[in-house]
Amino acid sequence: MRNNFGKNVQLTPRKSYAPTSEKEVLDILNQHRGQRIRVIGRLHSWSKVIETDDILLDLRNLNQVEPIANDNLKSAWVGAGCQIKRLLTELERQKNWTLPSVGFITEQTMAGAISTGTHGSGKHSLSHYVVSVRIAKYDSVSGQAFIQEVSDGPELRASRCSLGCLGVILSVQMQCRNVYSIEESFQEYSKLSDVVKAEEAYPLQQFYLVPWRWSYFVQHRREVSKKQSKLLPIYQWYRFLFLDIGLHLALMFAVRVLRWRIAIRTMIGRIVPLFVLCNWRVIGPSNTQMVMEHELFRHLEMELFVQKSKLDAALQFLKLGLEAANGSAELADTVFREQLKSLGYEEGITAIAGTYCHHYPICIRKVLSDDTLISMASPLCRSSNQTVDDSKSMQLANEDWYSITLSNFEGLKHQKAFENVCGFLSRSMSRLFAARPHWGKLCPLTPSELIELYPRFNEFRQICWEFDSANAFRNRWTDDLLSREQLDQGVGRIKSRLSINVSVK
Repeated sequence: MRNNFGKNVQLTPRKSYAPTSEKEVLDILNQHRGQRIRVIGRLHSWSKVIETDDILLDLRNLNQVEPIANDNLKSAWVGAGCQIKRLLTELERQKNWTLPSVGFITEQTMAGAISTGTHGSGKHSLSHYVVSVRIAKYDSVSGQAFIQEVSDGPELRASRCSLGCLGVILSVQMQCRNVYSIEESFQEYSKLSDVVKAEEAYPLQQFYLVPWRWSYFVQHRREVSKKQSKLLPIYQWYRFLFLDIGLHLALMFAVRVLRWRIAIRTMIGRIVPLFVLCNWRVIGPSNTQMVMEHELFRHLEMELFVQKSKLDAALQFLKLGLEAANGSAELADTVFREQLKSLGYEEGITAIAGTYCHHYPICIRKVLSDDTLISMASPLCRSSNQTVDDSKSMQLANEDWYSITLSNFEGLKHQKAFENVCGFLSRSMSRLFAARPHWGKLCPLTPSELIELYPRFNEFRQICWEFDSANAFRNRWTDDLLSREQLDQGVGRIKSRLSINVSVK
């Protein structure tokens, strides 16, 4: 038995393998023909997408990095089990290159990262930059395992974020670019409109909504051609000791030891901001400036994606939902009451009222629309060459997305309340704002609720069946997601989802 990073998912494979070559992967597939095969990365996921109880493949030994340079494109073939941190190191060492987008952490493997839509801030997700994929699968006629390279068309868009349902990803060809420098500084804002406006000057920024203070701390970031700051080493030690370590220890002491809500609210609303040094501008390499050590302490996460036009209303709803979870079901906000009434969720807010006090800054990152079928930032259109008819929906199809991350650092015995709050928020916000849960994090929605959020899910499902007609590369969760019954329930509501009108306070 194996546990994921958050210890909320258990894997109980009958047999496990760690192959060292593509040929060995094919041999394993042929040996276990007719059985279920799932692949894991570094298990830095909180979703049921990683569950398995039959054959488990760990591809950590397939970790090669082979840069390819030509006149039109810098790229590299990367082994499926290569961790992103190793990839970044090797690209810089061999070619002075890096990735076009760098995520919050670099622990994930390349195949695991693209399969669930891992992203950074201010650019597309990693999936968008996939040029080609080598996949081990079964021949539908002979039943023998073979390798197929996918490099264009809808099949590539499906492979870029596949949930592991097309076959065993062996290696990925990723776009690369020359290394670059990032200027970073922190600033506090009281209004979301000012934060979004600052993106014009700092397109790579990410920001945090601080509960019980309800202001925004913005991590301003932009690419620059200036030299590295002399104080960069000091700044890096500050970020590591005070933000990555000290801030988390302080919050965990309040949450796990004191457990008083007034202490938790005081800690995050008044003490946590003291850890942040504002207006200190520092220039350093992107591979370190864009990354934080969020994996040092075990936690749970849920992440929801909304489009830019719905961000303000979504964050206002989120704030009121967390306040209700901390206090009572007596709702003073008229818009919030009407939203819940329209959904029939009055009982839902009553069920979570007074059960949970949120204790961690809510991270918000801009993600450009991806050229994929079902990554969370995939566009709102039905096909690659056809968008919805009316001009408003066409505008929505091309909008940027914003990810909203809720993290919980309570002990395992006390996380049920957080999961219940996540269930309420994901269901209500998916209906009000078409919010999409991250495939690799807590994903409380039912398969039919998920399907209706993705206009091209039917196309993705058909490609999955073409690649894996024997259902060899699925688990129970993806079985439900890809079944015809769930598809019919979800697709019928896509049209109304695209034209939803959101009440903005």
